Amino acid sequence: MSESTAHRPVAVVRNVPDSFASCVTARPAIPPLDPLLARVQHAGYVSMLEEGGFSVIRVSTAEEHPDCVFIEDTAVVLGRRALLTSPGHPTRRGETAAVGAALAPLLEVESMREGTIDGGDVLQAGGRVFVGLSRRTDPAGVAALTRFCAPVEVIPVRVRDTLHLKSGVSAVDAETVLWHPAACDRDDLEGMSVVEVAGDDPEAANVVRLPDGSVLVAAHFPATAELVVSLGHRVRTVGVSEFARADGGLTCLSVRLRSVIAVSSAS
Repeated sequence: MSESTAHRPVAVVRNVPDSFASCVTARPAIPPLDPLLARVQHAGYVSMLEEGGFSVIRVSTAEEHPDCVFIEDTAVVLGRRALLTSPGHPTRRGETAAVGAALAPLLEVESMREGTIDGGDVLQAGGRVFVGLSRRTDPAGVAALTRFCAPVEVIPVRVRDTLHLKSGVSAVDAETVLWHPAACDRDDLEGMSVVEVAGDDPEAANVVRLPDGSVLVAAHFPATAELVVSLGHRVRTVGVSEFARADGGLTCLSVRLRSVIAVSSAS
């Protein structure tokens, strides 16, 4: 393990199962989802995480869980602690055990005991935690998250027309978020510098901050890339169109541990 890779922020990912073609979507994917293409795009995503400064840990895939590649929904990480969620769709609740096992050597891991939360509804920005009340996250889940995060402030946000809060809101730096009106009321993002993303697709506002200061943007949203550059950030792009057809964005594909943590070269 070299000195340059011994201590780096960590991203935890999960490989694409063959059953990905059967994952939960708002409407049937036509043509059907292609697990082979998704694996190629996932490899590109992982490469961008690594090039941007993350060490990557892979959780083995699970054919019985078609949505398991969308690993962000299974855990919320705050500092050196992780909360295993109870995902809002009942078919996904079996995904958390393997994620918890992967996180346990790195963090103090707790499990939710009431309510439902998808990690895609949890946005950490500006020293606070914004959590979406959505089709997948209920008030009891918000209460559980609030207890877990204390004394960090948790701000509930009513999600409008997106699957998750982060389907249309994500952070580009510590004080700035990209926002699409379909996600929530702009005023709910109090204390943040809010930059509106134009267009019909809320996922254009879904980006990932990388440890090297660059911002990862989906290749099929070139206008977002231009917008992020105009805000003074370097941009990396990656193709994730097959995940977009499955209602997923860039943030969905990893659990990011931004605190510096030692990892082995085998991780």
